[in-house]
Amino acid sequence: MRYIGCKNNLLPHIEEVISHQGVQNGVLCDIFAGTHAVAAHFKKIGFQIISNDLLFLAYVFGRALIQNNRKPTFYGLIDLPQTNAPSGLFDRVDPYLKVLNYLNQLDGVKDGFVFNAYCPGGINKYRRQYISDSNGQKIDAIRGQIEAWKANGAITDDEYYLLLLPLLEAVSRVTNISGTYGAYLKTWDARTYKTLTLEPIAWIPSEKEHTAYREDANHLIGRIECDVLYIDPPYNTRQYITNYHLLETIARYDNPDVYGKTGLRPYSDEEKSAYCSKTACMNAFPDLISKARAKHIVMSYNSEGIMTETEILNVLGQRGSNPKIYPIDYRRFKSNSNGAKKNKKKVQEYLFYVKVN
Repeated sequence: MRYIGCKNNLLPHIEEVISHQGVQNGVLCDIFAGTHAVAAHFKKIGFQIISNDLLFLAYVFGRALIQNNRKPTFYGLIDLPQTNAPSGLFDRVDPYLKVLNYLNQLDGVKDGFVFNAYCPGGINKYRRQYISDSNGQKIDAIRGQIEAWKANGAITDDEYYLLLLPLLEAVSRVTNISGTYGAYLKTWDARTYKTLTLEPIAWIPSEKEHTAYREDANHLIGRIECDVLYIDPPYNTRQYITNYHLLETIARYDNPDVYGKTGLRPYSDEEKSAYCSKTACMNAFPDLISKARAKHIVMSYNSEGIMTETEILNVLGQRGSNPKIYPIDYRRFKSNSNGAKKNKKKVQEYLFYVKVN
């Protein structure tokens, strides 16, 4: 999934900084986890993970990739009616693939929330074109079925998130946007003509107990302990709740009263990140660091962020002597793929490190 600030390309650098300190295992907390790229990587190499993010969209990643350790069995679906289901849907051979296949074959719902709110054929007066009519109707059918299975106890909590995440990933592959969901394109992108198709996510086996939270980082930090605290806060004033509102709404499926040309969902001050405001950030960041119960703190940030390198080093220096900064060349996130020259502009991505006294 395309996501602002995703750290896939920085994983080797993050691992190098941590391993350089002699830390090969223990508890790692990814407290602004987003799509959980960092948390998932360190779970794979043997760390026990605590992850957190304020968006429900991100929490879905956490529950499917981090808190869940085992392949789903879908025992609760064995005796359900199999109308329109392929032969042997609920047998014991790879039930995860078979349940996804069943969902992929559902007929679209013609009066669902996603279709009405985000498709040109819906009842919204703006005729929003985030998603094609056929894919919007299919999203409603699949999302409604997943929710119905959860409501009647046919699937476990882990199975719920292992179905919900493939749907969100599938939606991101067929939406008519340039990067984020702050606006849709005026003409249909080639990806929107694809048929929405759910694919299994690569769940991560583990014998350790991992926990995913959905809380304000500054509220959670005082209740957890870890060996490594990894911090990847928002860098700029763009709120994730608005930039990913469509996926957040599909994840929650709470039928909000969306508004405006782009169909934003209402959101409260509690759902906004303090790290997207210079004034609020300069209060929140020192508070977070002062409350952290960790042996090592690693932080990602970049040269175009709200806070300066000096401000970050000064705050980290209050918890340990000689905090370090590692600059890394990194391509700027750019939602408009037509700006080829601008896309190539390099910024400095920083990794900060301090050993806590």
